[in-house]
Amino acid sequence: MKNPVFPMVIYFLFLLGCQNNDTNKNGPSLQKETIQDGKDAYSTPTEDFSVSALKNGYTAEKAYEMNEAWSLQKFLDITEAGAYSYLHLSEFLPQNVIFRDGAVAELEYNLSSEIGKIGLENEKTRKMETFEEITTSEDSPIQGVIVLKNGKVTYEGYPGMRRYDKHVWMSNAKVFAGLLIAQFEEEGLIDIQKTVSNYVPETKGTAWENIKVIDVLHMQSGLDLEENPASRKGATPYGTFVAAEMGEAVIDGKKLTHNEALLRIPKLREPGMAFEYSSANTQMLCLILEAVGKKRISELITERIWMHAGMTGDALLGLSPQGNGVIHGLISSRLDDMAKFGLLFTPSWKLISSKQIVSQSVLKKMQTMGVKENFMKGTLGPRMAEEFREQPEFNSYQWDAVFADGDLYKSGMNGQGIYVSPTRNVVIVWFATGFTTIPMEAYARKIAKSL
Repeated sequence: MKNPVFPMVIYFLFLLGCQNNDTNKNGPSLQKETIQDGKDAYSTPTEDFSVSALKNGYTAEKAYEMNEAWSLQKFLDITEAGAYSYLHLSEFLPQNVIFRDGAVAELEYNLSSEIGKIGLENEKTRKMETFEEITTSEDSPIQGVIVLKNGKVTYEGYPGMRRYDKHVWMSNAKVFAGLLIAQFEEEGLIDIQKTVSNYVPETKGTAWENIKVIDVLHMQSGLDLEENPASRKGATPYGTFVAAEMGEAVIDGKKLTHNEALLRIPKLREPGMAFEYSSANTQMLCLILEAVGKKRISELITERIWMHAGMTGDALLGLSPQGNGVIHGLISSRLDDMAKFGLLFTPSWKLISSKQIVSQSVLKKMQTMGVKENFMKGTLGPRMAEEFREQPEFNSYQWDAVFADGDLYKSGMNGQGIYVSPTRNVVIVWFATGFTTIPMEAYARKIAKSL
């Protein structure tokens, strides 16, 4: 087995916002993203393999083969070796543990065959496809999916993984940062109307200095940091940031640390003008949280969330070369524990926790504090509207989409998703290596409305 290629793996940390693709089962998937000229898209090469072959794990021989075959590009593309690393990320970079504690909250079952029969039209073929077909067909990229209603499992399947496997959340992890900020805000520890430099003195003299925390929180910081195909390449501010996280020399042979590169990102426009999605915003929230909470992000998640939610297992959090917890994408856990996290935002939180982790005031802020007029101005808002076949109201507290009825959604690179409907008491979560022919987002919205 070759040694892990740590410097290369860090590059993907800032590509985790690259998500929600349309997939052609007979060829490469097409990830649609409006870039600065407003027109182009780019493709994600897709190997011919089936995640259904992974449902029983790997033989030793296959595991060694996948480890040897792994590369950064295979992680970013939809590949067999990439799928292996989604389930075994700790083989490729160091991790902090997010600890569980106390009794395990066992989820009750009330399975319904009707959920699998829910159908949507494939806009390309004009054929109706059911949720069951989309998630369990031999060429489906879905590895695990759970639907909860009133805290009970009404649909569950693991067509491409074992139920106890830890799968990387990708950008779904960003909502931890949003929740922690909201908790600190409720406790009077953070005022989101204050500027970043109030909490992170190192930002004084940088473009971050006078940006309000709320604008970082809602991904409208106005800095030159939005993630898109153009900004990830070359000597752009964001490209420099990515290179620094790889541990590579970026300026006249000089290496920058993770934080140095983050603080160098320049101003593009005034803050508060557009929803411009970027993992760099989430990492700045991490610095704020650690400065105020005086503990590493993994410990804050442990003490404030994970250990109180009846989780089945510990979670893992990947680290950058500097040792920063990469909260914008690198949490790995069991799927049922992601579902339990979703329950914390619903009335069924009482089934898994003795304390209310997401208060009603925190939830209301998440459901109401986004900026509607900014949502469609960046790259991710239009893609969310396309995937859902319905335009959300806005993004908020690191959730990608908030609907008028208060439903919340967060997506993750190459097919992960968490959809929460607090008013309907519904949670839908899934892991994948790739994208379904009909977006899972559209199914999640329809399922939630039907329950």
